[in-house]
Parts: sequence; C-alpha cells; structure tokens
Amino acid sequence: MNSLNKKTACFLISTSLLLSGCANTGSTLLSGTKPDPRLTTTEQSQFFSASGAQGCGIGAVSGAALGAVVGALAGDTKKAIAGAAIGGAAGCAAGMTANYYLDGLKKDYASTADRLQAMDTDISKDTVAVEKSTLAMKQVISENQATLTKISIQKDKAGFDKAGAKTQLAQIDANISKMKETVKGMKDKESAYKVALQGQTTTTSAEKTKLANLNKEYSSLNSKISDLEKETNELYEQRQAISLG
Repeated sequence: MNSLNKKTACFLISTSLLLSGCANTGSTLLSGTKPDPRLTTTEQSQFFSASGAQGCGIGAVSGAALGAVVGALAGDTKKAIAGAAIGGAAGCAAGMTANYYLDGLKKDYASTADRLQAMDTDISKDTVAVEKSTLAMKQVISENQATLTKISIQKDKAGFDKAGAKTQLAQIDANISKMKETVKGMKDKESAYKVALQGQTTTTSAEKTKLANLNKEYSSLNSKISDLEKETNELYEQRQAISLG
C-alpha cells in the first residue's frame, strides 16, 4: 500500500466513525427548533442519547477499517472510499446489536461472579437514570398535551393564531423526536441487559441467587421504560391528529 493510500484509509476510517456517531445523535441543528432544555441538559438524557453510539463505534472501527484497507490494497482510492463507507455502516449495524454489552462483560471480567456484580451496578445506575429522565419527560408530556388540547379546541374558531400555533407544534415535534430518541437509547440498553442475563452460566447457589435478583431488577427497569414509551407514543398520536394546513 503506498503512502497516499495509507493516508486515505486512515482518513476514511476516522470519517466513517464520525458519521456513524452523528447518525445516532438525533441532532436538531438542521431542524431549526430545539427540544425543551429539560430533555437535553440532564446527565441522564445525554447518557441515553449516547448509549447507542457506543455500540455503533465498536462495530464501525473494524468494519470501516476492513473496507478501507481492502480498497486501498487494490490501489484504488475510490474503492477505498466505498469500502470504508460500506464497511463502517455494516460494522455500526453489527455493533448496535444487543450483544455488544455481553461481549464487553466477557472481555472485562473473567468470572461469572464478577460479571454478575458488574451488571448489578450497571442496572442499578440505569434504573436511577431512567427514573430521573422520566420525571423530566412526564413534565414536558403533560404540558405538551395541554397545548395540543388547546390548539385542537381553538383551531377552527375566529381569530385563531395559526402562526403561533405552528410555532408551538414545531416545539412539540422537536420534543417528541428527542423523547423518542431517549426512549430508544433506554430500550437499546434494556435489550443488551436481556441478552447479557441470558448469556450467564451459573454454577454456585450464590451465583444463581444473584442472577435471579438481577432478573427481577431487569424486569422492573423494563417496566419503567415500557410505561415511558407508552406515554411518549400517546403524545405522538395526539400530535398526529392535529393539522393546521
């Protein structure tokens, strides 16, 4: 591989990773309307928004690298570009599967007992994060539902402020988009926990008891996420029922 192709491959790998991360952030920079600050400024909202990018990045590293190197070895810069793009996307998709958490546990912890303890810590932390995010999201959902109800009642009356209502709807749309992104991050982590729990082989009574308790904690976390997803979807459906033309 000549010097130019080496540099090309390195550049494409980095670019592929950057684009993969951006694709999962749900940024509102292009939409012009940002979501309610309560949905974006907390540590919890940022944590769940970034959770998917972690798995994506892991897979994209190998995928983009392989694709770019294959093209560069062929002495064709265009093939290197295409290879990096295709490999990075495929790697990202693979990394986003629920196996990434289990794979990490196996890599970082040699014993089942240590893996179970690590999961206990992670599930407890995420349960607290979900609860805190839920408080902020429910506040926004309640306020947005009230706004939608008001618009629905007044939109056909004389003197209705259509321009103002459109601004409010744009804000609600941005909120819904952000909340769906956050819920998706929660569900991605919940799926990862499910796979990791199913992937444990216990031998001692202590390990079996620990795993049973973890499954209860997981069920509680799953229930909290499902309830929040239901409320978010209800707001989305209420919003979809309103059209100002």
